[in-house]
Amino acid sequence: MISVSALHANVHAQSGSQPENKYVGQAEAQPSTTNIVYINVERPPPAGTPSYLTRPNDEGIAGAEIGIEDANITGKFLGYSLSLARLDAFDSAATDVIANTSVVLIDSPDAQYEKAVRSVVSINPSALVVNVASGKDAFRQQHCELNVLHTYPSYQMKTDALGQWLRTKRLSSVLTLRGSHESDQAYLDAFLRTAKKFKLNIVEEKIWQASFDLRRSAFSEIPLFTRTKKPYDAIFAADTQGQYAYSLPFNTHLIVPIIGSAGLKPLGWHFTHEQWGARQLQNRFKEKFSRNMNDVDFAAYAAIIAISTALQRSENNDSDTHEPVTGTKLFNALVDDQLSIAAYQGRQLTFRKGTRQLRQPVSLAHEEALVIHAPLPGFLHQRDELDTLGDATTTCKDAL
Repeated sequence: MISVSALHANVHAQSGSQPENKYVGQAEAQPSTTNIVYINVERPPPAGTPSYLTRPNDEGIAGAEIGIEDANITGKFLGYSLSLARLDAFDSAATDVIANTSVVLIDSPDAQYEKAVRSVVSINPSALVVNVASGKDAFRQQHCELNVLHTYPSYQMKTDALGQWLRTKRLSSVLTLRGSHESDQAYLDAFLRTAKKFKLNIVEEKIWQASFDLRRSAFSEIPLFTRTKKPYDAIFAADTQGQYAYSLPFNTHLIVPIIGSAGLKPLGWHFTHEQWGARQLQNRFKEKFSRNMNDVDFAAYAAIIAISTALQRSENNDSDTHEPVTGTKLFNALVDDQLSIAAYQGRQLTFRKGTRQLRQPVSLAHEEALVIHAPLPGFLHQRDELDTLGDATTTCKDAL
């Protein structure tokens, strides 16, 4: 991975003395190198989140690095290469780097995502922007006129996977819990849409009040909090900040399956997934970063592989041309129904034109094992079974 300072220095060193279409980030710019910037928006862990639940410092960017390695193996034979740099702030150096890149990956919490996209587009309107960490469904119906894609699964995709599991297991009555964070509300809203879609009965909706120390009182407080007038078959917990859901299993008033942010979790990737060659990717990732790959890592990996796949189809990859591949051309290639991406999921993945969301299976897993991949058997769609997960709208409705 190239450092931001090295990229910044290269931008100024090349200005006025190099061809306009040369890229930054290499001592000798290569004619077919596509620059990718990974923007990591800082998010300090909320007070009360256990240290073992906080995100790794290299979350996301680690998946991108593995993706760069894989893409460049293929690119070596096909005449293209990818470079990667990480940014942690929108300063003057970052502005120069973003202005000279084709692709920007945004790793941001929901609250900062919109601002991050606006900042990137104001600097480089033609850049391809890929969301690798935010699940908020509203973002899939915004930025219709921009080159924005999403490789991280939406909340709706995740809750639809849970809805299929609940229907399969004939668990129809659900108690819902949510935290006070706005992302918790967005996650719950998605589940309520899922409940309507799959005809689930919401017994009661409760909001978590962080008024006591769970480490000391979960066994006595959680049963009181989860007591309801009517019985329930399962509990859905929306706790995107890791504030309380980890204490729910085996502590609730009725001992039932916990789903959502604890217990059975819907994920874009789980470290126990080993089918379709995934074990090889899992092993390489763990050997390099000394931890397991998670779904943000995979979303970043999938974004890199998608870009690599688009480059393979691009006319600009001819070895005799010195034209860089623009973000707009990459975007147009990726939303083409004929282009599919292979990424260890057992299916060819494609982007929905309407929501710009990557169609992908959702892993239903607990801490120790993968349970099943959604879509589950029996849930069909007239176009693509993956469209049973999330919003399959065919046109983008909103604009920035």
